[in-house]
This record gives sequence, structure tokens and C-alpha cells, in this order.
Amino acid sequence: MDDMRLQKPVAIAVGAGFRRDITTLAEMQNFLQEWPHARRGKIYETALRACEMARTGNLTKDQARRAFAAFTEAAGITWTGIDPVTALRLAKAGTGRPHPTL
Repeated sequence: MDDMRLQKPVAIAVGAGFRRDITTLAEMQNFLQEWPHARRGKIYETALRACEMARTGNLTKDQARRAFAAFTEAAGITWTGIDPVTALRLAKAGTGRPHPTL
């Protein structure tokens, strides 16, 4: 698959909650194809179909990105902005979540 770069990456939490940026249409498709079969559903199918349609020119990359972002939100893997090491440090210190930097 060729590398069709997205204008804005989709940040997801992987593994133990570490950030991964999905930056291309190929990365979206590869991630979806590796998604566990038991966790696939309608929103998964919509995201996968959107990627396929963007590859053929029937949807824009941005439309496919939005479908993928909706999938990550529904799957609970959208990046929250805090890595697990920082979260553990804050919990241990009793300070809660940091204020996001803008």
C-alpha cells in the first residue's frame, strides 16, 4: 500500500497506554486488519470500509480519518493525553491529572 499521509494524525493508546500516532491511510488499514476478530463490530467495519473507499478515491482521506477516529473512540483507545508513567507518578503523589499544556 502506498503512503497516503493524513493532514492530522490520529493519536491512540497502545500496549500499556503509550501513545502511537497513526499518520497514513496505510497505517489505519494495517491497525484495523490487526484488530482482534472478537472485538470487531459495525463501527470497525465502517472504519475499514472508509479506508478502502479512500484508497480508491471514493472518499477523502479526511473522511476515512474521521471514521477511524470514531472507531478509536468507540473502542476506548483514543489517546487521553497522559502517559501511564506520568499517571502513576501523579497517583503516587496524590496530585491527580496535570493541566494540559496548550
